[in-house]
Formats: sequence, C-alpha cells, structure tokens
Amino acid sequence: MKQFLSTAIALTFLSVIPFAYAEDKDDEPKSSESMATYMLKRLGEREAAAFESYQKAMATEDVRSIEAELQSIVDGYEKLIGAAKEYSPVYISFGMFLHRTGERKASNAMLMRADELDPYHAIVKNQLGNYLAEEGRYDQALAFYQMAIDLDANEPLYHYQTGNLLFEYKRFFIDDKLFLPDSFDLQMQESFRTAALLTPTHLPYRLRYAQSFFDVSRPNWEAGIEEWQQLVEFPGDPTQKQLMELYMARARFEAGHHTAARKIIKGINRPELQKSKENLLAMINAKHPR
Repeated sequence: MKQFLSTAIALTFLSVIPFAYAEDKDDEPKSSESMATYMLKRLGEREAAAFESYQKAMATEDVRSIEAELQSIVDGYEKLIGAAKEYSPVYISFGMFLHRTGERKASNAMLMRADELDPYHAIVKNQLGNYLAEEGRYDQALAFYQMAIDLDANEPLYHYQTGNLLFEYKRFFIDDKLFLPDSFDLQMQESFRTAALLTPTHLPYRLRYAQSFFDVSRPNWEAGIEEWQQLVEFPGDPTQKQLMELYMARARFEAGHHTAARKIIKGINRPELQKSKENLLAMINAKHPR
C-alpha cells in the first residue's frame, strides 16, 4: 500500500476514538489463529501509542518519526493479512485504522472482506453503512444500519445514524416509494427517540430527538414540549439552559401557545442568543400581531 501518512491527512484521526479489534489471549500463541490474535494485539498497542505520540508531536511539528511508525504499522497489517487470510478481526482493525487516516476506499475494502468472512459484527455493518451513506447510496446504507441494529439493538449510535440518514435523504426515500410520508416521519423520529432512551444522559442524542419534532409534518407537540422541558433542566451552563428555553419557546409557539412562548423569550438575556431570540419573536409576531 502506498505511503499516505501526511500531516494534512493525519489531522483527520485526531478526533476519532482509537480502535483495535483484538481479543485478549495468553502471550504465548499456540495455533495459527492465536498467533494472528497475538500479532494483532501487538499492532493495536503500537497503533494506540503511535496516535497518542502523534497528537503530542503535532505541537512541535516533530512528526516524521511517528509517521514512520504508522507506516510500519501498515506494513505489519499487510504482512498479518498475508499470513492469516481468513482471520476477520485483522481486516476489521486494519479497516478502522485506514478510516482514521482518511483512506476511505481502502478502509471500505477491508471491512467488506471482514464482512464476507464473518457477517456478524455490528461495528462492521455500521461502518459500511457510513461509507454507503457518504457515497449517496442511501437505500443500501439503510440496510446496513438495520443489520447493525439487528446484531446490537442496544447500541444508540446505530439508531442515531439511522435517524440522520433518513432525515438527510427524506425526499429520495419517499420519491423511491421506499416509505410513505407518514410512516417515514414515524420511523425517523423513532430512531432518534430510541437513541435518546438508550442514553438518557447523552445530550446530543436527547437534543436531536427533541429537535425532530420540528422535522415531521404531524408532530405530537405535547410530547415535544415535555422533552424540551426535561432538556431545560439538563445539567449545563447558563447559555445551554437558555438555548433549551429558546427551543421550548418555539415548541410552545408551534403548538399554538404564543403567549407562553413570548413569556419564555422575555427571560432569555444571553447576548449570544440575541439574534435567534429576535428571529423567533419575528415569527411569532408575524402570525400573532400584537
């Protein structure tokens, strides 16, 4: 595989959680598979250490030695694949490694091979779904996300990404008659709701579920207002709290409670929310002039 570890590309993996798919085994391998597991574990350890060192080296621009180590890890993965062609964990780990370095197509190829060898890994189905979604192949992406959910229904990320896929490609799903409009809205919102229920302390999932009430054609505003009320009380700084109150005001307005909405808006005084506050007031005044 070509040399690819430049500083520009390397920046892409600073915000990604390290991944190394390997099982814990005794340090003394006893068979061809346990040898592969042993070597894969060592590559995972080197990978984690190299990425950690790379982040520290970025500040001093002393990255060449780390890039050499990462390239050596690539070579190690390729040699391991040559020695254990039917061992799916090495394809998974190498595929995720390549994804972190921005090598999307090569990553996808590795994960496709892993899926051929062992089709029961939810993380592989999810990652293949991500690739297909990025390529605009939304119907296939949905199928892979659903397979990931079937394999691990308690992972909120898979439900959350399903909701995002449906939202981004809504027109295409409906135009292709893969969903009826009403059933589409129900499925999209249920995906966000499930992610939120599985991780009630994770604000991004809770926030996206609450926002989904603004995305559907026939929202249940009573449920939406209840969700926003809970988010107003969610631990956070004063700006976050007032942002949730602003959303609450909009939900109240959409539900026809314009007087209550104005009352909430009156208490919002954070300068960074001033423009949004003015825009919402303009919407309310346009429909309910004083």
